[in-house]
Amino acid sequence: MPSNNLTEFILLGLPCSPRIQTCIFAVFQCVYILSLFGNIIIIATTCTSHQLQTPMYFLLTSLAFLDIFFISSTVPKLLSILVGGNQVISLPGCLLQLYVYISLGGTEFFLLAAMSLDRYLAICQPLRYSAIMSNDNCWRLIVGSWAFGFLDSIPFIFLISHLQFCSRPLVINHFFCDAPALFLLSCSDTRVAQNVLFGFATPTILTSFIVTVSSYFFILLSIYRISSAHGRRKMFSTCSSHFVVVSIVYGSCIFLYIRPDESGSSSTVKAVSIFNSIFLPFLNPYIYTLRNEIIKNILKRLWRTNVRLCVKD
Repeated sequence: MPSNNLTEFILLGLPCSPRIQTCIFAVFQCVYILSLFGNIIIIATTCTSHQLQTPMYFLLTSLAFLDIFFISSTVPKLLSILVGGNQVISLPGCLLQLYVYISLGGTEFFLLAAMSLDRYLAICQPLRYSAIMSNDNCWRLIVGSWAFGFLDSIPFIFLISHLQFCSRPLVINHFFCDAPALFLLSCSDTRVAQNVLFGFATPTILTSFIVTVSSYFFILLSIYRISSAHGRRKMFSTCSSHFVVVSIVYGSCIFLYIRPDESGSSSTVKAVSIFNSIFLPFLNPYIYTLRNEIIKNILKRLWRTNVRLCVKD
């Protein structure tokens, strides 16, 4: 019978032996702490250095904020499951987690597209860069990305909240409240909700992916026109690492949300979700920013200044 008075779900998490769970907990806790540390360093550095008050670093700072929220939407609950067996999540908590996760994911696609456009203008249209990518236009892109990401997913969450769920206990075969896992538990007709999710995910992911790929295509053409071999290698190294991360982000989300046949939360789906929601927010600050020579030099100067102050004290 449908359950109209549902109050909670049970997250299955990552079922394995206690020893393996302890190891997984240690790894994810380290990844979470390092991710927060790396992104906070980026935010603090870009906000305090006048040298970094440019559109590119505004976008990177916004991405750092997003990564903090994104990894925090899933990892704390997963850690509580691994260390304390706290698998219960309330219905409002489940819907809130799903809403935040999907909204941040949509926001990330728009930010990645905006970052690729910024790099395209800087490399391929340097004379027009300042006029097109002004600080005001950059902030419009950032605010628009966040607003569209969080507003666009409201209809889907509304539909999910009105689904009916059968049988008890309601066990979600995942480590967080994800849409495909919830569909499997519903005894309502989920076709409308699935079509809305597909309709939200497809244009968001594919449109931003096309913008990103097109931007990097023209960037690569410009790189090959550079006469200096050293300059070509340097720019290609930066762009290739960015493009690899972007490809992984889009590839994992296409696999999770744009497949025509949803097969539920299998081990493969969990593995892809772990990489997408935990390891990518950890890797982003080190790939996008902390490899940047300007930021590394600023951090070195700050470190030397703090060391000298500590020695004087």
